[in-house]
Amino acid sequence: MVMNITADKGINTINYKTANDTQKVDNKNNINAATEKSPEITQALGTDTFVKSTEEDTTALTYKPEKNKLTTEEVKGLKEEQENIKVNLIKKFISDTINNQNKLLGKSAENGNNEISQESNDLLTKIFGSLEKAYPKIETTPEGAQKAIEDGGAYSVNAVADRIMTMATAIAGDDPNKLQQMRDAVEKGFAGAGLTFKNATDSDLPQICKDTMTEVMNRFDKLQNKTTTNGVITN
Repeated sequence: MVMNITADKGINTINYKTANDTQKVDNKNNINAATEKSPEITQALGTDTFVKSTEEDTTALTYKPEKNKLTTEEVKGLKEEQENIKVNLIKKFISDTINNQNKLLGKSAENGNNEISQESNDLLTKIFGSLEKAYPKIETTPEGAQKAIEDGGAYSVNAVADRIMTMATAIAGDDPNKLQQMRDAVEKGFAGAGLTFKNATDSDLPQICKDTMTEVMNRFDKLQNKTTTNGVITN
């Protein structure tokens, strides 16, 4: 009787172990099969595995900025902005130059706004070679000031007219419409300088300033009435 019980227990034990081992093998096979399908599972099991990125993954993660072209209206707006900058620059240039003439006469109408943007500085340097050539040094002695406004001086009628026309023609090029635009800007520049001087001194611009304006307008007349290969340029 005892031997039968022992035998039964032994059989049960063997059966239990066999079933348990079979289950472990099956579980291991299932894990290995799942790992082959999804390598990432190995990380969850605590095993470090290097997974190489595929070409598709690399392509998907690569940032490729889109190139957006400007619309016709945006391009037009930028061109108009550039033209306005040039028009305003020549008006300021005339105002500053006329004020320098008045300084030499001891009749300055200084308004305290002599700052110039880097963009304007670059444009003047491109046209004249340097900012000093655009705005010659102001003489401080009575003798030097008198010499500067006489014929041949840096702020004489012809010298100032030369610089104004150099700037106007450099901006306008061969375009008759732009040349007229520059003429209008020059007229407004002189008018603005006259108004500033009037408000500051309660008098009209000195004669040298008026003569400078007359000389500049005469030069515009001659330039705009020249015969070119495209015909006659008129006002």
